Amino acid sequence: MKILLSVCGSISAYKSIDIARGLIKEGHQVKVILSKGAEEFVIPQVFKYLGVEEVYKYNDDFKYPEKVADPGTVLHIELAKWADTFAVAPLSANTLANLANGNANDLLTTVFLALGSETTIALYPAMNSNMLTNAMVVHNFEKLKNIFPNLLILPTERGELACGDTGPGKLPHVEKIVATLPYLNTKNSGKNILITTGPTMAPLDSVRFLTNSSSGITGFHLALEALSRGHVVTVIAGANSTNKLDYLKDLPKLTFEKVNTTLEMKECVLKHFPNCSVYISAAAITDIEFNAGNEKLKKSDLMDSLPIKTSPDVLKAVMKIRDGQKFVGFAAEVNLSEEVLREKWERKPVELLIGTEVNNGLVNKEEIKGFKKLDANYKFLKNGKISFEGTLTKIELAKNIMDEIL
Repeated sequence: MKILLSVCGSISAYKSIDIARGLIKEGHQVKVILSKGAEEFVIPQVFKYLGVEEVYKYNDDFKYPEKVADPGTVLHIELAKWADTFAVAPLSANTLANLANGNANDLLTTVFLALGSETTIALYPAMNSNMLTNAMVVHNFEKLKNIFPNLLILPTERGELACGDTGPGKLPHVEKIVATLPYLNTKNSGKNILITTGPTMAPLDSVRFLTNSSSGITGFHLALEALSRGHVVTVIAGANSTNKLDYLKDLPKLTFEKVNTTLEMKECVLKHFPNCSVYISAAAITDIEFNAGNEKLKKSDLMDSLPIKTSPDVLKAVMKIRDGQKFVGFAAEVNLSEEVLREKWERKPVELLIGTEVNNGLVNKEEIKGFKKLDANYKFLKNGKISFEGTLTKIELAKNIMDEIL
């Protein structure tokens, strides 16, 4: 993706260096525009050393024809056409006011006015809490949102600010921006996608519980991939899933909920299922339950075996109320044989069944597979036949699933 990163005069400007570096490491093309204020906080050449293609100063628009063979080149038009995403991080109150009032007094604001409606605009404010909530600043945010349907204003985070105050106004964590910025999309395909991910828990008593090693990272990448294609997404995650899922909370067109037990997962899925077009059941659902009491079991109460019962079958429950939705199921197996997958598919016929080879690494000190790993061995079962088998990263897996089901 081609990302035009604009930086304003905020104390958070130094974080833009790490944002640019992170985006480049993820394989994106990055160009940078610095406002006049930003040049007081960061040195342009640092970005170049990190792999940024070009760094432009606030007044480069006026001298740009001198730098290129074509004297008719207009820099702000060229950059506006080049960018897939135009991001301002951090966004200062001053630049916000210029954008809201249509001013074209430097390269950043002039490029903004030249952007097409297909370009996603992402604004990341960073300022003092009182400034952030000032009536004029709020008015400028609302003005931009009402004018530009392709513009997103990402919320700030709470914490200690540079001035010593505590409150909202902090630029989001660099890792969060890098992970989500390329997937912001203001287009809407009309599809609603429901994704479950991560582990559920089965309480044994008031202290202990049974769960598994699932991290929920597959659901994280599925959500981002769906958002990048313009879909509306709901993610229901086990409470012990990766903290990366929390990055999704503030994204537009995404609903995020956390649950603890399989029963809670079932109830939450049933609530959202009627509105979805595609249901992706990627959660590692605990399929047994205990008769948990309110007290901690004593050693004397523990026997060689504990009475257990079967947890609710979430996928089977939604199949009973299915009304044209497409289903993607997951089967986490130690033995990833075609026979095992076909047996599961025959019991719960889905459009696409993803078999994943897993191992938690705790038994016989075997290698951890699938869980908490960046890649895994997969088999896709479609129409009762293996359509793919091999190793994929979880990012590649998400792309493949979206291609197959949509």
